[in-house]
Amino acid sequence: MSRYSKKVLISVALALSLSPSLTASGYAEEKAAAAVQEAKAPVINVTPARQNEMVSTITVTGTIVPRQEVAVGTDVAGLLVLELNADQGDVVKEGDVLARLDKSSLQIQLAQIDAQRAQADASIAQSEAQIVDAQIAVRQALEALDRARALAVKGINSKMELDNATNAYDSANARLNTSRQALVATQSQLALVAAQKRDVLLRLEKADVKAPTSGVVLSRNALLGGTVSFNAGPLFRIARDQDFELSANVPEVDLPRLKENMPVSVRVSGMDEPVAGHVRLISPEIAASSRLGSVKIALERNPSIRPGNFARAVIELTRRDGISVPLSAVVYHGRAALVQVVKDGVIESRKVELGIRNDRSVEILQGLAEGEDVVARAGTFVANGDRVTPVRVNDEATGAIK
Repeated sequence: MSRYSKKVLISVALALSLSPSLTASGYAEEKAAAAVQEAKAPVINVTPARQNEMVSTITVTGTIVPRQEVAVGTDVAGLLVLELNADQGDVVKEGDVLARLDKSSLQIQLAQIDAQRAQADASIAQSEAQIVDAQIAVRQALEALDRARALAVKGINSKMELDNATNAYDSANARLNTSRQALVATQSQLALVAAQKRDVLLRLEKADVKAPTSGVVLSRNALLGGTVSFNAGPLFRIARDQDFELSANVPEVDLPRLKENMPVSVRVSGMDEPVAGHVRLISPEIAASSRLGSVKIALERNPSIRPGNFARAVIELTRRDGISVPLSAVVYHGRAALVQVVKDGVIESRKVELGIRNDRSVEILQGLAEGEDVVARAGTFVANGDRVTPVRVNDEATGAIK
């Protein structure tokens, strides 16, 4: 007998005891039993356990950052900026000239080097001519030495004449070696001039500051008429290929649940529609001070996304079909989860095992079959064994007795 029926029986019995015309005990009991039979069981809202697609998610927040940031500068210091062809927010392609520097000093150096090369070429020609003359002198000295030796054997020449011929031959060889060394030195000078020319040509090429990659210009630090300095930092910053991602921090307890390529829905501040993405990188390290780990979420390209935007991301951990009931249909007794099943008009408190939950419903892994009716708002108005009149509702109702 339900608590509501007991209250009705007590009320009827009390009324009979106060009525002077009804004094017989048997007659009073008959009347009480009839009142109980006529009493209607309380009406309560129930909802069926349904088969639904359940999704487990976690929410993280962070800031939009470029996936890869490229610093654009030049190592040609001391030159003036004559022309700027890109500004912050511009989309550039690889090889585009972002800025032009004053090349006049480099062109003067190039002219000087060309003059040095011409001088070196003339020196080489002169050395080669000197070598030819020295070779002729050596040959003549050798012929004279041979004659002096032949005459010395016959006793016609004196030893002094032979010595003079020998010394003349040695001197001619020395001059030949000197000419050859001069040629080598001039050729080395020519190689040095060629290297200097390549350096100036490279600096001339770098005077046209080009984009090393395609992307969007994040910042421009170059000033028209300003002087390029090594200590001034990069002239431009470019987000490579216009790829942006969300850099977020995740509590250490949730980090092991994440895996690469998990789908993500990202709400960017100032945008009406969410942006699709996926988990690209999970940090292998936890910050000791905050107990947080970082995660990088790659985003689909969207012209409305800006670096520095605040964003909130919902990472999808699991998606599967399962039996679910409203969150309000579950009550807890200690650590045990219970639902109040209505079967043949009687409340049955049943222990269940919970799975995925969202903001409205929870998955029932064990303890409940599809289609079974449960009290929409459990534990508030009825208890185990109570008799009720169930009324099905399609959505989460209050569960109040009508």
